[in-house]
Amino acid sequence: MKISTKGRLATTTALATIGLIATMIWWANTEVEDADHQRRLTTEIARGLNEQRLVTFEYLLNRQERARAQEHEVARRLDRLLASNPFSEPGPTNILADLRERNALTQRIFAEFLPTPATDGAGAPGDESVRRFEAQLSSQLLILQQENLADAFRLTGYATERINAAQQRVVIVILAGLALIALTTLGAAWLINRNVLAPIGRLQRATREVAAGNWNFKSDLGSDDEIGEMSRNFDGMTRSLRASFAQIERKNHELAALNQEIEAFSYSVSHDLRGPLRSMDGFSLALLEDYGDKLGDEAKDALARIRAASQRMGRLIDELLGLSRVTRAELSVTPVNLSEIAHEIADSLDQQQPERAVHWVIDEGMTVRADKALIQIAMQNLLENAWKFTGKTARPVIRVGSRERDGTKHCFVADNGVGFDMAYADRLFGAFQRLHHESEFAGTGIGLAIVQRILRRHDGQVWAQAAPGHGATFFFSLKEQGND
Repeated sequence: MKISTKGRLATTTALATIGLIATMIWWANTEVEDADHQRRLTTEIARGLNEQRLVTFEYLLNRQERARAQEHEVARRLDRLLASNPFSEPGPTNILADLRERNALTQRIFAEFLPTPATDGAGAPGDESVRRFEAQLSSQLLILQQENLADAFRLTGYATERINAAQQRVVIVILAGLALIALTTLGAAWLINRNVLAPIGRLQRATREVAAGNWNFKSDLGSDDEIGEMSRNFDGMTRSLRASFAQIERKNHELAALNQEIEAFSYSVSHDLRGPLRSMDGFSLALLEDYGDKLGDEAKDALARIRAASQRMGRLIDELLGLSRVTRAELSVTPVNLSEIAHEIADSLDQQQPERAVHWVIDEGMTVRADKALIQIAMQNLLENAWKFTGKTARPVIRVGSRERDGTKHCFVADNGVGFDMAYADRLFGAFQRLHHESEFAGTGIGLAIVQRILRRHDGQVWAQAAPGHGATFFFSLKEQGND
């Protein structure tokens, strides 16, 4: 069952429980209201009967017409009260029926009383038989009224008992409702723990196991809800990751074997190819030295070209080996002072060509986190490029600095040399790609490719801005991460 279906079922159950409790409370409250209505009615009946008795006493004592009229009014009110029957039980119903009969009999008896005419003085003695008759009527009337009062109190007792019982039912309903709510809550908590929290806990354990490297761990919940589907998807993901990691491991082994082949190839290039190149250069030089006076100018030029080509081939081999080492070197990231490196390289270039008057502008305190050996190679290539391409500038200036942009430090090497057309900027960092002919500026076209490889190893980037005749500026940024 889906969690959404379980949620709807739980909501329906909760609403049904609330509706049942509300119905029970409404029923209990109705019982209390009915019982209270019965008690008010019986109280009114008892009050009316007691008032009737008092008025009857007053009339029997004084025989005043006012008392007789009051008795008639009380009797009519009692008739209205006794006409309704709020009771459903047979006992109170029978008592009400008896009260109606006795009240009707009381009215008939009271009607038989005749007002005594008024007399002067002490009053004349009445007829003895009339007095005895009225005495009997009075006694019978008072007995009926006493029985009515007793029945009225019995009705009040019935009503009071029903109020007490209804109040007890209200308490019982409330307690039952609370118990039902508690049971529903406990049931919902148990279901949530069983169907949601416990599976999520097992799924969380599976994520911890996988994060710890246990790729063979399976959550295996087996449920048909969304969490079960998530578990199956998670197990499928771990299977895919196991297969991917196995493939990566195989690729790593292949890469390690390839690196060993590259190492062997590099050794072969370094030792096996250098020998023939040195022989070509050496024999060409020997021919020039021993037989130069016997060779024509065209033959001398050919030998010079052979020597230049072999030497250039040697430089290309060195550059390729350097590019290979940059690609495979293991990084050791530490804080590196770029200003110190730039000063060292500038001093070295000045010593190699002291006749050149290059003005160096190097910002102090430039520090980055990088592999010192690799970043020194990158700076060497950038500064040598700037030195080379300012060779034909009247007042050469090379500047090394940094600036902040968008929260990132951008270092740069700028010169006022020949520059280049930005339309060909995409060729700058390719191996053996040159924007100037070798006859103008010597070089192998590997230097900027090495710079780009080094910066990529540091998750950084390099780019250039230039214009023909206005110099070039090479920017680079490093992602400052790694270990000290």
